[in-house]
Amino acid sequence: MITITSLAAARLSLLIAEEPDAQDLGIKLIPTTTGCGSFTYSIAITEVTSRDHVLVLSGIRFLYRDEEAEQLTGTVIDFDANTGRFSIIHPRPLQNDCPTYMN
Repeated sequence: MITITSLAAARLSLLIAEEPDAQDLGIKLIPTTTGCGSFTYSIAITEVTSRDHVLVLSGIRFLYRDEEAEQLTGTVIDFDANTGRFSIIHPRPLQNDCPTYMN
């Protein structure tokens, strides 16, 4: 379904381990709008709910729901040690509602 690179998994493991309830936590990808109806994803560290499926990837519990499975397929979560930022690469980005203007 998705890939978590080894560097991203290491960083996520450290972040989760800092939480007092780390044994109950996993990550979710949350679609967020960026303006003009376009989307990007954010990473949330959260507890598992009864509606979540749990997929363990590189030691990280990845949480998703049935309705998200198809959209998330092919996604790669990476981490850049130089910038300290995660990147979420998706081969099929969510739809963008921005109008196209011709010059």
